[in-house]
Amino acid sequence: MQVTEKMIGDVLVLQLEGELMGGGEMDRFRKTVDQAIENETVDVVVDMAKVSWMNSSGLGMLISALTSLRSSGGDLKLANLNDRLRRPIQITKLDSIFKEFDSVESAVKSFK
Repeated sequence: MQVTEKMIGDVLVLQLEGELMGGGEMDRFRKTVDQAIENETVDVVVDMAKVSWMNSSGLGMLISALTSLRSSGGDLKLANLNDRLRRPIQITKLDSIFKEFDSVESAVKSFK
């Protein structure tokens, strides 16, 4: 999995690419979120447009980041989920926890 970072105003956008399967990529994502919190950037959008697959470890990675950001006064929002990625979130009833948007732009605007 690759992580690309960009700022849109005060919101950090993390574009993920590849598979969210756990392992080493979780460390990179976790460090990116921890660094954002250290820099007091606590509003994050995760762009899932280029994610091909996610298992329970990948879902756990997102939950962990959401928890850390919310306890720091921020939030994590998901953008561009396809049906294959949305399904595990719905099955686990996490769709009531994660806020999902059709585009990065709409997710970023929702912070204002």
